[in-house]
Amino acid sequence: MSGQKPVTSDYSQRITWSFLIGIYLAVNAIRDLFLLVEGPDCAHMKTQFVQGNHDWLANLTNVSGFHRVANTGIHPSYMTRSREESITEILLRIASHAEVGGVLLTSMPMAYITGADYERLCRDVLNKTGRQVINVPGKSLSGDWADGYAESLFALARQINLPEVQKPLDPKKVAIIGYLYDRNEADHQANLEHLTDLLTRMGLQVVSIWLDGGYFSELSNVAEAGTLISLPYARKAANWLSRRTGAQVVETELPFGLTATQHWLQVIAKATGCDEQPVIEEELGKVLPSLEWVAPFVFQGRRFGYIGDPWLLPGINDTAALLGAKLTWAVLTNPKAQSAKSAKLLSPETHVKIWPRARQLKDFLANLPVDANADVVVMNDAGVGIIDAPWVGLGFPSSFSHRLYRRPFFGFQGFLALVDSLADQIRRREIVLPKTAL
Repeated sequence: MSGQKPVTSDYSQRITWSFLIGIYLAVNAIRDLFLLVEGPDCAHMKTQFVQGNHDWLANLTNVSGFHRVANTGIHPSYMTRSREESITEILLRIASHAEVGGVLLTSMPMAYITGADYERLCRDVLNKTGRQVINVPGKSLSGDWADGYAESLFALARQINLPEVQKPLDPKKVAIIGYLYDRNEADHQANLEHLTDLLTRMGLQVVSIWLDGGYFSELSNVAEAGTLISLPYARKAANWLSRRTGAQVVETELPFGLTATQHWLQVIAKATGCDEQPVIEEELGKVLPSLEWVAPFVFQGRRFGYIGDPWLLPGINDTAALLGAKLTWAVLTNPKAQSAKSAKLLSPETHVKIWPRARQLKDFLANLPVDANADVVVMNDAGVGIIDAPWVGLGFPSSFSHRLYRRPFFGFQGFLALVDSLADQIRRREIVLPKTAL
């Protein structure tokens, strides 16, 4: 035993965000949707993961006291008592307010495990107020923020009222299901404007986007779609909507990166009988000339790092390769069930860490070989304070990177926006200031 290092358990915090935060993101993405959390007052403080940090335009809380996220203020000593009357009373107060378009109900683990019949309570309030109240099962013990967002959209897909529409459905009327509208800032508005423009120029009509920062009543427009474009943040919701409406489901990855955007349009065009090639050629004609100088002189031979969710990773890997650089390491901040597929797409030479704890993340970065050290890192908040290389903020959460003007990161335009952000950071590292100048 002599000479061996003692075995120590790692109890540091997991690099992730909770299931409840994902529900908050969904509520934040529907401007007149309100949420009641059966849980203690800490549910209110958790809104700060979104409002004022990741999203400067969020309105989950309000100085008037009429917050879009409310809680029951439950205490563990009340867990064995019947709580249905008090929950119903709060739901009635929320649902009766003129500003409320719809209501979600969820619970924190200590309440969820008691098995309360939340869906019956939702139906009772609907019958009394005419307002839709939808239960999102509180699966915080088994899911992360991405699961929370996906389950919110799945609950909406299952329970939202949909109008009867004339059949057969038109496959050229499309809905995008599973867009991660994680904040109300202009980067997401620009994304959706650009993607809608691309699809429109292909001869398609976008009738609904889940989610897009719109009103609760607009979600029902999905019933008109003959084609559901399923993005990875809400596959179950798209499949369930298809069962309800009869629309075809077209599963795609994110239109993030030049190659991925072309493939996204090709898959959709094939399913809808459209011709995507003129649109692609026109967009490439705008993009490629801009790379003539930066690709060989800024990016050639550079090394990228990545910290974030697994669905953005392929776009970063492809962008690096296209520019003559390479992705040397990646940290995926979601569980293995979500991350394994994307990790398998990487080169065997790429160093990968999935769903680490804080100490594991620091050890992973500290022990990277010298030839894997990144010239620039694309990352969410998980790397802040740890990464000493230049970095570009992307994904959820990005509390230190904001967009108050139209600047997409998806599609062809988003590719160029990402490239010039990366180029700026790489060039910044070339500047070495003497300590006396600091």
